[in-house]
Amino acid sequence: MTDTQIGAFLRECVIYEEDSEEGLDFEALYGLYISWCVLGNKVPVPDSAFRTSVRTSGVKHEKRDGVRYYPGLRMIGDAARDYVLNSIPDEVVEVVVPPIPVTEVEDGGDVVLPAKAV
Repeated sequence: MTDTQIGAFLRECVIYEEDSEEGLDFEALYGLYISWCVLGNKVPVPDSAFRTSVRTSGVKHEKRDGVRYYPGLRMIGDAARDYVLNSIPDEVVEVVVPPIPVTEVEDGGDVVLPAKAV
C-alpha cells in the first residue's frame, strides 16, 4: 500500500463539500475504495491500513453514534456507480408477482376473473 494509491483514490472518487452535513461513513468509503481497486485492477489494502492512510491524508472525520463518519465527502465517478449498483440488496431487485387465478374462459376467449381479484 502506498499513500499515493490512497491519494489517487481520494482525488478520483470523492469530492469535499465544506458546507454539507451529508457525508460518508467508513463502511461506504472503504466499499467505494474496494470498487475503485476492482475497476482499476489494484490490490486493496486492509481496512485498518486504509483508515490510517485516509487519516494521515488529512480527511476530516468524526464519530456519529459510534461510527467513523466523513462529513462533506461525496462519491463521484465510475467507482461510485459500481459501488452503488453492487450495494443494492438482491431481495430489492427481485420482485415476485403471484399469478391471478382464472376461473373460466368464455366462448369468445375472454378471461373471467374471480370477483375479489378484480
